[in-house]
This record gives sequence, structure tokens and C-alpha cells, in this order.
Amino acid sequence: MTDSFETTLEWTGEEKIGRRLGTLIPDGFQSEITQLDDGVKLSIQIKADNLEELRRIVDELLTLFSDQDE
Repeated sequence: MTDSFETTLEWTGEEKIGRRLGTLIPDGFQSEITQLDDGVKLSIQIKADNLEELRRIVDELLTLFSDQDE
């Protein structure tokens, strides 16, 4: 059996920002935007073969998003 590592990034906030963040997600990731009473929730599922790769992917996504949540 092969080890697999996964996590989910979730962001909640204004719909306009959530949709903008959604356009930045690279191909190959499963993501979903859910409508809430006061905005949206963006969920991104991340899978990797090892913890180092998982951490690298999460760091890259957070870097992509860092200037958009304003």
C-alpha cells in the first residue's frame, strides 16, 4: 500500500474575492465554491505522495492567494 497525504484549504469571505481566488487555482486541483448567508466558502483539496510535497503545494497556493485577500 502506498502512502498518501492530503489536506483541504478553506477560505471564507466576500464572493468577489472568493471567485477571484478560484480563478488562481492551478489545473489539477479539486475545488468548490459554496454560497453562504454572508459570502462564500472556497475549498481546495490537495493530495501528495509525501509531506514535503504537500507542504510545498500548500505554500505555493498560499503565496498565489496572499495579495488577493484584500
